[in-house]
Amino acid sequence: MTQIILNSAVAILIAAAFVTTATAALRGEDRAMQKVPVSAKAKRHPKG
Repeated sequence: MTQIILNSAVAILIAAAFVTTATAALRGEDRAMQKVPVSAKAKRHPKG
């Protein structure tokens, strides 16, 4: 009986974490679409 309750509690916690993660991902979708400026250094080949 105790094991069933513990397993149920773990399943509820996992489901809650999944829902929280999914909600955060959906809300942060606009932020993920923004372009981030990147500065790349030019590669210089040594003369010789």
